[in-house]
Amino acid sequence: MILAGVFARRVGWLKPEADSSFVRMAIDVTLPCFIVYNMLGNEKLKSIGFSLATIFIGMLVVLASLAVSYAASRILRLKVGGGERTFVVTTAFHNYGFFIIALVAILFAGSADSELLGLVLTHNVGCDLIFWSVGLFLLSNSSKFSVKIFLRGPVLAVFVGLFLIWTGLGALIPDFVANSMKWIGGCAIPMNLFMFGALICDMYGHSKIDYRVVAAGVFVRMGIMPLIFVLAAWLLPVDLSLKKLIVLQALPPCAVTAAVLSRDFNGKPDLSVHITLATCFVAIFTLPLWMNLGFSLIGGF
Repeated sequence: MILAGVFARRVGWLKPEADSSFVRMAIDVTLPCFIVYNMLGNEKLKSIGFSLATIFIGMLVVLASLAVSYAASRILRLKVGGGERTFVVTTAFHNYGFFIIALVAILFAGSADSELLGLVLTHNVGCDLIFWSVGLFLLSNSSKFSVKIFLRGPVLAVFVGLFLIWTGLGALIPDFVANSMKWIGGCAIPMNLFMFGALICDMYGHSKIDYRVVAAGVFVRMGIMPLIFVLAAWLLPVDLSLKKLIVLQALPPCAVTAAVLSRDFNGKPDLSVHITLATCFVAIFTLPLWMNLGFSLIGGF
């Protein structure tokens, strides 16, 4: 999918002037449908207490990552307007959505742990709330906080989904509406990866790689944070299913969406692309190591 984006940009089928509209469709149309559809099919969210607790864990995971990333940016002496905010958001926000959903579906489908997908989707609500508010605020390089941030499609989708589930109105949605959301939401992952490929094409050979910052980003995202999450899963007195959920958060590379949005909100897309690509490559080697260590410590396998 990424290579398809590279190809489309290279041959001129996807022109730079169309990027803003493409990203708007991906973020404010397809992604909200993806979120609402998957929330409506999540039985776990029907328990208000459980769903709020799991959402809160998702928020804490991301806020802890932001704190670590910000500390790393201070050590690197990055400045606002010089890549600091892009570095913080890119390294702090892991691919908690597309990556972990696919990973859980592959590893645990049909097993006793198949309910983990429901936990992941519930947890992701908390991650989405932070990403589409604090994360978007940081990426935009804005000096003032605006409530308009909460009017973005993904954030509204979270609240709409919870309202429909808790009130029982979700069960009244006609099949043709649910199927339409499923089909439109199914475009969210391809469109984001497609746009990421276009960004790679734009940056290749035209932007200088800051190896020091990229290496630091990889070390923070794929080394320090996984260690923190694995230790937290081992030491925290929580249910085993939640321990497994925390271990899963240690595995993904940086989120592709951060790289896409850094272009749309005047960030440093070249820096974000370089770090994201590097973590995707390193994840091939670190994922099995952290997963086996984490699940061994908590007795998950």
